[in-house]
Amino acid sequence: MKIIYSKKFEERYHTNPVENPDRAIWPAQELAGREFVEPLPASLEDVSRVHSPEHIDMVRRKGMLQPALLAAGGASLAAELALAGEPAFGLIRPPGHHASSTHAWGMCYFNNMAVAIKKIEDLIEGKIEGRTGKVLIIDIDLHFGDGTVSIFRWDEKVKIVNIGAIDVGFDYLKLDRSGYLEQVERALAIHDFDLVAVSAGFDTYIEDWGGLLTLEDYHEIGQIVKEEAENKCSGRRFAILEGGYHDELRLCVKSFVEGFE
Repeated sequence: MKIIYSKKFEERYHTNPVENPDRAIWPAQELAGREFVEPLPASLEDVSRVHSPEHIDMVRRKGMLQPALLAAGGASLAAELALAGEPAFGLIRPPGHHASSTHAWGMCYFNNMAVAIKKIEDLIEGKIEGRTGKVLIIDIDLHFGDGTVSIFRWDEKVKIVNIGAIDVGFDYLKLDRSGYLEQVERALAIHDFDLVAVSAGFDTYIEDWGGLLTLEDYHEIGQIVKEEAENKCSGRRFAILEGGYHDELRLCVKSFVEGFE
């Protein structure tokens, strides 16, 4: 399994202080010993498949074009490796799942997952004989991945499941841990897919804002996805970092990766 990472993810830029370089530095230290792969920035052409020119200009005006392009490029590399049969985890920042085609919030700029899927979607059918190119995106972030849902709303080949996201009143926080894990299992069981991708936010962690999942739960989530990917799509899977803001994010990432690899 490969870890997508760049020292440039350790740079500090103007955003909410909780989205700081430690979110990349500390998990990278925990994952030491695995194979790290340096990504290239996504091209403007790749990003333009997802975002409007006006949105791209907005990101540029905010001074975030280069960090956002690198994060999207990291996600794209993870997707390309997964398509080739190599599981990957994109330890990238800034996050992206709150970015729609024309708008972004929640410390997001470009939708990293969407850029990655759009980049490989034309390749899936050609590289996977006899398959239709279906992608399942499982979002385990505390917050609903509204941007990703908006972008793929009319794409019949992309299915998105936001685990635990029941309604806008955040009633999903009333789920117990077993109920959460059952939703992960069900999402993988009921859908057909040729590749599975995880928007891996860790702010549902017991010590983070969500106050629900343990380190063991993240290991189990990674393992569930791995096993179902091996059963259904020859193991083609990747994950990218979304949210997660507690100091123990590093341990959450490590636990997930150990189950996922």
